[in-house]
Amino acid sequence: MDASNAVRSIKSELESTFGNTLAASIIAIARTKANAPLIGMTKQNYLDLVDAICGDNRVQSMLGAAGAREKSTKWKSVID
Repeated sequence: MDASNAVRSIKSELESTFGNTLAASIIAIARTKANAPLIGMTKQNYLDLVDAICGDNRVQSMLGAAGAREKSTKWKSVID
């Protein structure tokens, strides 16, 4: 899966847990922290974005540390 589709998949999963607004906020803040562009995201940008999302306090609080690590592993495995 390319980075753009992978991010859409992550967003969908986050929306089911946090709702649309909070999911968008988590991704926007993670993009800034990871310095990941909206267009032309490389694999490394994507991996950094996943780390930033899974490191977000709200994600950690909702999923727990182990749950966030599981999501990170899952999300990182889908990128080409």
